[in-house]
Amino acid sequence: MSAETVEKKKTLRVAIFGAGKMATHHIKAISLQDNAKLIAVADPAIDQIKSMLELPAGVRAFSEPKDLLENMNPDIVHICSPPETHAKLSLLALQHKAHIYVEKPFTLNVIDAKEIITLADASGLKVCAGHQLLFEEPARMAKSSIRKIGRIVHVESYFSFNPVKGSLDGRAAMSPLDQLVDILPHPVYLLLYFMKCNFPGDTQEIAHIKALNVSNIGNVHGIFQCRNVTGNLYVTLEGRPIESCIKVIGTNGSLFVDFVRGTSQLLAGPGTSGIAKVINPFSQTWQIQIGTTKSLTKRVLKKQKSYPGLFEIIKSFYRNLSLNESMDIRSRDIIETVVVCEEITKTLKNAEKEENFLAESKQKEAEVSQPQVDVEQGGVLITGGTGFLGRAVAAELRGWKWPTRVISRSIPPISKKIPGVEYLAADLGEDIPIEVFKDISVVVHCAAETAGGKEAHARNSIEATRNILEAMAKAGVNKFIHISSIAVLMTSHETGSPVDEDTPLVPDSDGRGPYVWGKVESEKLAGTMCKNLGIDIRVIRPGALVDYNDFEAPGRLGREVGPLFVCIGKKKSQIGICDVKKAAKVIRLYVEDFDAMPSALNLIEPESPKNADLISILLKNRPDLKVFYFPRSLLRLMSPGLTIVQKLLRPKQKPINIYAVFAPEKYNNNMVTKIFQGINDEKRAPEA
Repeated sequence: MSAETVEKKKTLRVAIFGAGKMATHHIKAISLQDNAKLIAVADPAIDQIKSMLELPAGVRAFSEPKDLLENMNPDIVHICSPPETHAKLSLLALQHKAHIYVEKPFTLNVIDAKEIITLADASGLKVCAGHQLLFEEPARMAKSSIRKIGRIVHVESYFSFNPVKGSLDGRAAMSPLDQLVDILPHPVYLLLYFMKCNFPGDTQEIAHIKALNVSNIGNVHGIFQCRNVTGNLYVTLEGRPIESCIKVIGTNGSLFVDFVRGTSQLLAGPGTSGIAKVINPFSQTWQIQIGTTKSLTKRVLKKQKSYPGLFEIIKSFYRNLSLNESMDIRSRDIIETVVVCEEITKTLKNAEKEENFLAESKQKEAEVSQPQVDVEQGGVLITGGTGFLGRAVAAELRGWKWPTRVISRSIPPISKKIPGVEYLAADLGEDIPIEVFKDISVVVHCAAETAGGKEAHARNSIEATRNILEAMAKAGVNKFIHISSIAVLMTSHETGSPVDEDTPLVPDSDGRGPYVWGKVESEKLAGTMCKNLGIDIRVIRPGALVDYNDFEAPGRLGREVGPLFVCIGKKKSQIGICDVKKAAKVIRLYVEDFDAMPSALNLIEPESPKNADLISILLKNRPDLKVFYFPRSLLRLMSPGLTIVQKLLRPKQKPINIYAVFAPEKYNNNMVTKIFQGINDEKRAPEA
């Protein structure tokens, strides 16, 4: 369908391929357009996730993209599916005469990108890549001021991100390399755009990579050249603070574009005189303060229409289709971005191969020194065995000669594996192959969601528990150690007595947040299913887990707020805490003597450290922090007001009882004290 045909239509008919996290932002952005209407969504798992999408009335859902195209005949298709499907789905949409908007990365290789562009041109169809940062307000401000800084001589593109484990719905896990590949298009297309502002009419000029240095743990550094303009690209998952910015240096000044704060600063003029050198820092500071205030105000007042830049780029694309207005994204820009990203990705994968080769050699050496497993004991299956607690449990069990198998959504790189432990890939949110239980006598269920919304916890905590128990029953494995959390129990303030193993579960778990809700429902489900399926269950409820050798402050201690660490409670206050290695030893005792162990155990250290002790450990690694002790009594007074604020900011979500999260606790530690004594009295792990 040509742009001229679309122009005659009053409303553009839009469809989306892919129904993950990014699709929800597209749905919102499309709904805000005055010349378009979402008519359909396609996703292979649409039946499972349709309830999470909140689709507008009348929008149809399909599991097959081809069925959507043949039945709905959309004018435009947004490709929001996984990157490896972009090429195939883009070509399919073009073959059905639909214009396409393709999320980043556009494609994973330049051959596919050129094929898409060629087919679109031959069919009279338009293609838009997800280069939305070019359409955010800071970038638009910079583009409007670019002439004021003279001829561009250098551009720097710097992006630092937090590593993520998966999407908010818990359906996908990402390695550092995967995340780098996913992020790369943003800093790359911004760098290329501003490097070429000197010669906007030149359709042949391209930027060349002069040097490239990468690390697959999370860093990319590239040096670029485009005629007489140099460029610097740096993308990192390690550098802090979190930043996404572009600096453009010209012969008559510079521009600094900050996408995190939503600001742009212009320092025009040569800045060579004494007075300019003095004034420029004040001018930049003033622009940062004013710009940040405006940007923050927009976010607080919810004037930001949708995902940053997405509304604007979609609006521009739709106007391009309807009125043939120009866009700041050309086919050659799309292809060049793919070329650069493909070259960097190849270099990253080569670095990963080299590291894996070295790690494999070290792994083999380490396995030789491991004690031989005692197969007569039976094997142990650990879910979530690549997580904080699960990894410690796997190391502990393997060190005591237990045949140890770990299942997780993806097999970790060799450098992250524990020598002698077997790793299998399985998604607990789906059907679990019976083969994973071969030669297994006990299951230690550590897997649970730790982030995201209620949907993620429903899938990766509750449904995961259901699936593992059903698979155990089919495989004939009848010993189950369920790792819950001390947070599932009512507080001593609520019951009027110290918390012990008989304390009831929280009746209103929704009010404690998605994590506690998921843990409560998982423990309830595990108890009911084990009874019905004839599986013996032991429940262990750890307190806040810490590693004193690599300390991170547990959530119950407080929160980091800018340069401050706000510690909830007094210096002498205590929280239920447990060293992760000690927790792993207790779980190993449960595996070794399952029948004799208590049916439930609150796993906290009998002599919990004081807040001041934990703060002291924190400051050894974070001397930059200033500590403020926030009285719990004041938090209790503020709790009703904080509840109202949550209702205003998140009207669709149940507010969290903030005071209950940080409420002081009294524990009856008699049972755990006896078990810890057993750990202290035992011998060291057996030698090889």
